[in-house]
Amino acid sequence: MAGSRRGAFCVRLGIALAVTVAIAAVLPVTSVGAASQAPGTGKPPAGTGINTAAALANPLCDKNAGPYGRMNFVVEGFGPVCFPEWTKGTNNGGATYQGVTKDSINVVILVPNDQQLTGAQPGQSPVDHATGKTGTVTNAFKDTFAAFQPAHQTYGRKINLDFVTSSGDDETSQRADAVTVKAKKPFAVIDGTYTSEPIFGTALAAAKIPVFANTTSLESTLKQAPYRWAQTDVNAGAINAAEFMGKQLAGKKAVYAGDASMHGQTRKFGVVYADPVTETDIFNKTAAKYGVKFAPGASLPYPSTDNPFGDPATAQEQAPTAIAKMKAAGVTSILLLVDQSMVSSMLKQATSNDYHPEWIIGAFNYNDLGFFARLYDQSQWKHAFGISNLPPPVTAAVNPANDAVQWYWGQGRGTSSTLHGNLTDKFMQAITYAGPNLTPKTLQQGMFSVPAAGGSADDDVYTIRQGYGRTDGLPYDEYLAGNKDFTAAWWDPDTVGPPLTNLGLPGGQGTLYYLNGAQRYYGSHWPTKPLKFFDKSQAIYKFDTAPAPAAPVTCTGCPSQTGQGQPAA
Repeated sequence: MAGSRRGAFCVRLGIALAVTVAIAAVLPVTSVGAASQAPGTGKPPAGTGINTAAALANPLCDKNAGPYGRMNFVVEGFGPVCFPEWTKGTNNGGATYQGVTKDSINVVILVPNDQQLTGAQPGQSPVDHATGKTGTVTNAFKDTFAAFQPAHQTYGRKINLDFVTSSGDDETSQRADAVTVKAKKPFAVIDGTYTSEPIFGTALAAAKIPVFANTTSLESTLKQAPYRWAQTDVNAGAINAAEFMGKQLAGKKAVYAGDASMHGQTRKFGVVYADPVTETDIFNKTAAKYGVKFAPGASLPYPSTDNPFGDPATAQEQAPTAIAKMKAAGVTSILLLVDQSMVSSMLKQATSNDYHPEWIIGAFNYNDLGFFARLYDQSQWKHAFGISNLPPPVTAAVNPANDAVQWYWGQGRGTSSTLHGNLTDKFMQAITYAGPNLTPKTLQQGMFSVPAAGGSADDDVYTIRQGYGRTDGLPYDEYLAGNKDFTAAWWDPDTVGPPLTNLGLPGGQGTLYYLNGAQRYYGSHWPTKPLKFFDKSQAIYKFDTAPAPAAPVTCTGCPSQTGQGQPAA
């Protein structure tokens, strides 16, 4: 199936399949022969050609890849949704917004300074393929932007990249950087730092400059729409966890608790959540909708950002109080909407307090990732179960031939990384879908007109659903790309888990087991039929084989074929 072909490439490339934006345009395109409108999508902007016969007629379009087709990019059907061919010299609307002319789109990229680079986590740092050593973030963006152009559309405009090095993470530095960037009057800004700079992003969005970042809060995207865009939506996990609890756990016995005396008790729920990252109003409404009630005094916030690593000092300070309150309230089952530092501290404190409840995984910032979980108190974590965003590891090795940068520049050439590749991917699709009339408003319209893809959207267990707007069963407009569907999973401390080769993370003792072949569910689509946890005969912990590889696509006229051009030039 088309979804499986894209899934195969996602596994090898090391990033989840991206679906991003689309935008209004000035040139109408006939829709004769187009497919019907995909569920949850808005009307594609005029002039983009999305979901039209002209788009499907593009020679690079794989008509069978998703409801609107997808462009061939590196492998068949991995690019953006199909769009019509563009005739050079056609009127593109000229200067449609700040930083946009008929010939160019000016983009500023904030890159990490030397101190911030030392904080890069495994899999984040760019790799210089010529040397095999760590490359620069600037070169990673230059080479990746070049690689993405063959399967994307800029409507006759050249993308000009201007780089600004971050002054630091403190508020004063972020505000100073925002002043520097605003003075350059770009159309958009890409925050290429590893954790993203929230004050920097807020200041630019207030100046009506679109910001693409690795992370940002749901609150910021809704309050500053349509100027804030990022990758992971941790609140999608919280909302799906609430539905999962209501359909699978509420009103039933706490049979998975570490304390055997709890097994005969009807579950009494508690939740610990990162504040202000968790949107409590939305979460509480969803929990109430599905009949989930929390014990009095057992809905506990703690101060945190959306950094998955958290702050160990804060966690050590907050965990004793949280555990004491949960135990005093008689909670049998604790939902964890917390970073990995807080999970670790809570588990240790629970053991110290001789408290052994069920631990419900809420798919919050990958706190169930084996890389983190193997360091947890295993006497507690072996009673952890719930929902997980990442698919099981694939034991097949990453194929460097499917790296977009090396596909474009040639094997052993160029610099790339998963994190910066994801940002480039989102932005290039945004410009493609934008059509000729490029503005922040048309950016939003186009984003919301594209179907979700990957994971449950394609019935593909190897990848993760990504989508915008109202395509993911969530009760709000979505401006964050990933983290939209989940598997039912539980932790086993005895099985040796394989490495996550696509993320550059090692394996080790302990792993998640996934139910029903790692079937993926998304908002409003969780089953009510009971799921059976902690039964290895009903679960898997890895995929022994990758999906059948998609057919490779020749990069016609690219340096990999012609030998011309130099990376990072």
